[in-house]
Amino acid sequence: MGRLDQDPSCETNLVIVSHGLTSRVFLMKWFKWTVDQFERLNNFENCEFRVMQLGPGGEYSLLVHHTKEELEQWGMSREMIADQQWRASANRRSWAQECSSFIDSFFDDPKDSESSSEEEEEKENGKIDELD
Repeated sequence: MGRLDQDPSCETNLVIVSHGLTSRVFLMKWFKWTVDQFERLNNFENCEFRVMQLGPGGEYSLLVHHTKEELEQWGMSREMIADQQWRASANRRSWAQECSSFIDSFFDDPKDSESSSEEEEEKENGKIDELD
């Protein structure tokens, strides 16, 4: 994602101290979670922490340091955990192939959106009478 451009020979660690809601917003923005996915997450307990660690594939993941069970306890869905698993180990170029099911969860079926827009257009043109 290139959010933290850094010299590969220099090790950089960041610590963010924040409230639970703000931390969840940060994670949502970083991992590009939907509002529904964000709302599934539990707030952090007092002194609880999450570690995002850079995986060998060049992506930050929560699964490098934490277990799948911990992520489930935090309220992450199977799709979110699968994404974290990919981020922990996969090459960036393989993302579209390996996570196609995860991509589909973000987008409506194009056929559904086309048919609904066609119906709206026909209603506007008076071709379809609305039911009372």
